[in-house]
Amino acid sequence: MTNTNQFIETKEYKRFAEFCDACIKYKYIGVCYGSPGVGKTLSSRHYTNWNTFGKLLDYRLLSQIEESVTDEILVANKLFCTTPAEKATKISGDIRELGYKLSYGKAIYQAKITNSDINSSSIGDLEGVELIIVDEIDRLKVQHLEQLRDIYDQNDLAMTFVGMPGIEKRLSRHPQLYSRIGFSHEFDKLSKDETHHILEYKWSELGIPIKLEDFSDYEAITSIIKITGGNFRLIHRLFAQIDRILEINQLQSITVEVVEAARDSLVLGLR
Repeated sequence: MTNTNQFIETKEYKRFAEFCDACIKYKYIGVCYGSPGVGKTLSSRHYTNWNTFGKLLDYRLLSQIEESVTDEILVANKLFCTTPAEKATKISGDIRELGYKLSYGKAIYQAKITNSDINSSSIGDLEGVELIIVDEIDRLKVQHLEQLRDIYDQNDLAMTFVGMPGIEKRLSRHPQLYSRIGFSHEFDKLSKDETHHILEYKWSELGIPIKLEDFSDYEAITSIIKITGGNFRLIHRLFAQIDRILEINQLQSITVEVVEAARDSLVLGLR
């Protein structure tokens, strides 16, 4: 994701989208796992178009939805839910509430289009939902996972669980749930070529022309690739620091010295 909200569809995202498509087609539960910062959450939100719908599913805003997204919301059939850090026992209720809000939003739009009253009979908690993506699945205990299994069993839909590496092994210890898992997908870090491609966007965001024939630009790119190791989130954080350093020092180019100064401002942790 860039500052202009332009999502870059990497190869890993396309693999993730194919994985979710397969879950929908075969009505299975899928498990997606990967290291922190590789883009799992961003990809999930983009796939479900949650950056648009997530902001609209608020009772205070549903009646104010712009006509520009009418067609999109009428065909929306996916939910994105982040497991709460607290009160995870209500995960089932949270999901059903999101489904109800989406269904209610559709009814409002349909009423606007036809200039009629809202058809309450068409509103259901998971009416028309084909896929539910549950992020931060690692936070859930056995009893919470059973709530998700209950939703899956009672509705004709698919689910995707998103979490950290090792979650697929943990789920295997719960045979009733695990027997419903049909697909597993590892969300990998960016390749060197993809990182290079994203860095061109980042240079452009800062309004700085990139010159690959210029050794200083090449050196800066090589340094960034080495520091970030293909971690999408780390690239974003590093460029936030680069932007700050350029502004403070009134610089017009990204050099290896600027990159190293930006790196020193970050808590990199383990990758």
